[in-house]
Amino acid sequence: MSTRVTLKTIAEECGVSTATVSYALRRSSRIPQSTRDRISKVAQELGYRPDPSLSSLAARKSRGVNVPFYASVAVLHPDNSESRASQLFATHCHHFREKMLEFGCSVSDFELETDHYRTERIAQILQTRGIKGILLGWGKWPSSIRTFPWDQFSVISTERTDLGQSVDKVSMNHFHALDDIFAKLSNLPSRRYGMILHDDCPKTTREHIIGAFQANLFERPHLKGDVPPYSYHLGESADGIKKWFETYRPEVVISHRVIDPNVFQDAGIHFPEVPVIVIEIDEESPVQFSGFYTEGELGRTVATLLARKIRNDEVQETIHRPRLTLVNGIWRDGETLSI
Repeated sequence: MSTRVTLKTIAEECGVSTATVSYALRRSSRIPQSTRDRISKVAQELGYRPDPSLSSLAARKSRGVNVPFYASVAVLHPDNSESRASQLFATHCHHFREKMLEFGCSVSDFELETDHYRTERIAQILQTRGIKGILLGWGKWPSSIRTFPWDQFSVISTERTDLGQSVDKVSMNHFHALDDIFAKLSNLPSRRYGMILHDDCPKTTREHIIGAFQANLFERPHLKGDVPPYSYHLGESADGIKKWFETYRPEVVISHRVIDPNVFQDAGIHFPEVPVIVIEIDEESPVQFSGFYTEGELGRTVATLLARKIRNDEVQETIHRPRLTLVNGIWRDGETLSI
């Protein structure tokens, strides 16, 4: 069976990017006429035939009309649907699915733990079903997943998934969130700020958050920077946070994610007397925390980027340096901060 000629095949032959080939074959004026003609000639010589699903999305974007985009994508979940990671991811996955359906794409879910899929088996299933794109879910991935043939699919993930591959990621903009939080707190008399991070926070994300936190402290010499971050383990009692709070006496607490309000109360952190602000809120709580809510932006952004990668026939073998897209959350005043 002959190998299908793709945009990447033409790009390699012409010595240009796949994006340039895509624009040229659509006769876009942003590509010089001579280049368009050369690329069209090479495409014809190679026997290129446009994939109808990719062409439809290109038409939808360029003309702004509701042209169906027929493609199949998969969401790979490493854990079962009852795990905390899967439950946290569910909100983002819901918005991802809605956006993909707007594009006309079908979305299939695969739970690797529940269905006991072997790496080679899940790859075979995806290929047989003609699935072009993959979104990586949250949870603990088996070590065997590293042998998955990533070079045959368009793949995207979020900050909580790190398989050591050159996979594009979408993350909440913790830098923007912390800058805004410090600005909102600027009129408070509080001088000592403390940070709480969940211990399952990915290493890179943790470094970004702590770096942004410390940068804001450095820019405000009147604030105290002698409170070490507290590493919180889900389900732990209030004893650890209570000891940290009594030892360092932070006057403001900034938490990466939501923590059970009872833990704060049992630790002696009574808000809003002690302001508690959350950087990233994507789960329900009996208390409305002040902070940045992800809403549906993360899931919708992931869907848009994955559709773009499919349209450009961009598979993992074409990516040498992963790209990070940052999404801003939406600030909401809550019960835990009074300004």
